[in-house]
Amino acid sequence: MTYFTDEELKCPHTGIVKLHPGFLEALNDLRIAFNKPMIVNSCCRSKEHNNIIGGHVRSLHVYDEPFHPINGCMAVDISTRGWSFKELSTFIELAENKGWSVGIAKTFVHIDRRVDIGINQTWYVY
Repeated sequence: MTYFTDEELKCPHTGIVKLHPGFLEALNDLRIAFNKPMIVNSCCRSKEHNNIIGGHVRSLHVYDEPFHPINGCMAVDISTRGWSFKELSTFIELAENKGWSVGIAKTFVHIDRRVDIGINQTWYVY
C-alpha cells in the first residue's frame, strides 16, 4: 500500500516525481510504523527549484543534477503542525531506528535516507 501520492511528492516547479530506488518503500514503512497521517511539505525538487527556495546545495531532495550519487530524491519534509510533543518524539525515534537522518525545524521534520548511499546517519536542528 502506498500512503503518498505523486501530487504530494512532485517538484512544485516541474511536476516531476523521481525517487531514489527504495525511498518510497522506506517512507511507507515509516508511515506504517508511525500509524498516523504524515503531511508532506516538500519532497522532489529540481536543482533550479532548490536554488530558488534557498535549499542546501547538497540537498538530497534534488532529483536532477544532484550533488550526491543518487538516482532520484531521497529526502522529504513532513509537517509537524498539530503534533503533540509525544507524537514528535515518537516519530523521531521511529525514523532514527529505521535508518533515517532527521532534521528538526519549528514546523516540520526533514528526513532523508543518506545511509543508503554511505553517508553517516545524523540528526540536527535547523
